[in-house]
Formats: sequence, structure tokens, C-alpha cells
Amino acid sequence: MATGSLKIKVCGMLYPDNLEEVCALGPDYVGYIFYPGSKRYVGKEPDPALFRIPTDEIKKVGVFVDEKVHHVIRISEALRLDLVQLHGSESPDYCRIIRDAGFPVIRAFDPGLVPQENPAPIKKYSLEDYSELVHLFLFDTPGPGYGGTGQKFDWNLVLGAPVSSPFLLSGGIGPDDAMAVGKLRHSSLHGIDVNSKFEVSPGFKDIPLLRKFFLEIRK
Repeated sequence: MATGSLKIKVCGMLYPDNLEEVCALGPDYVGYIFYPGSKRYVGKEPDPALFRIPTDEIKKVGVFVDEKVHHVIRISEALRLDLVQLHGSESPDYCRIIRDAGFPVIRAFDPGLVPQENPAPIKKYSLEDYSELVHLFLFDTPGPGYGGTGQKFDWNLVLGAPVSSPFLLSGGIGPDDAMAVGKLRHSSLHGIDVNSKFEVSPGFKDIPLLRKFFLEIRK
């Protein structure tokens, strides 16, 4: 995929004024985390302004971890989310329910489990089990808990593998990675996901850093 067509997702948004500045940069997706264990948790009653700010061109993604499926659908409908991102142990059937409710699914996946030749399981499921059910995969560095670690993984685990489904590359992508991102090539690479490396504090994005990165990626 050519660099100019790479989509950019900025995840972990918490503050309306900061989100407004992020949206002015023109990301393709913004993410809101609904997992209470995250430092970027939007809370039980998030500020409604957070979900009114993005224009129709910027897709709103809700990030959930092993939440009851009817809660995910209720929240997504109430806040008019565009996509649902799943970061726990959600099964293919779970993904199907979310998809059939009208919300495209982004399924997080451990890059170490991407099949190089033969399918490898994610718990008891493989990448293939999800491929017809999800809109995008997201490959992120695994840690002892849920969600990303802010650390890079060996991108070749994915970029060198026969992944046929569209995917986002995540895992510690930072301001100094623009040149490396510009060299990424894979027929299924849809875009990148950035978060903690562009923050002043959890949930508060560094706008100058993001602006410079956006310009370098898209020039």
C-alpha cells in the first residue's frame, strides 16, 4: 500500500478541547476506550461532547474488553459510534453479533499468533475464524493485561506473513517512526494506530507532535 493512502487512527481520546485539535488534523479514525482498567477510560458517563466533535469523515471507534455484548451494542447505539474495537478474548460468535447489530468490528490480535505458514490459535481461535466477520484486524504488542503496551513488536511478523484481511498496525508507533512507516509495504495494510507516544499525559495528545507526524506521513 502506498504511504499516501495509509489511514491514521488516534486512540485514547478523553478531552473535548484536545479532541477538537486532533480532529482538525484530519485523522481517519479516533478511538474511545470503554475499558475501566485503562488510564484512558472514558468513564461510565462520558462527556457527550466527545462524540459530537468528529465530522462524518472521521470514524468514531469504541474500544471494549470482554464487555457483555448487549452493553457494547447499547453504548455504541447511544453514542453513535461507527465501529467497535475488541481487545479481549471475544469469540467469532461475539464478533458476529456486533457486526449484525450494524457495527463493523476491529479485532485486536497478537502479532505473534499470525500464521506464517499454518494457522496458529488465539486461545482456541485462529485468524481465519475471524476473517469473514471483522472489518479490520489490529495487530498490537501483547502484555500481561489487556490493551496495548506502548511497545513495538517485530513488524515483520505481520508484514512478512500472508495476511489477506485488511489490518491496522499498532504497538508503540511514535514521532520518530514516520520514515519507517513510510517504508511499510503489504497488500492488506490499511493504516496505523497511534496513542501513548503522542501524549503529554494519558488521554491528552501532543498536537505539535501529531501535526508533524501527519505531515510527514502524508506528504
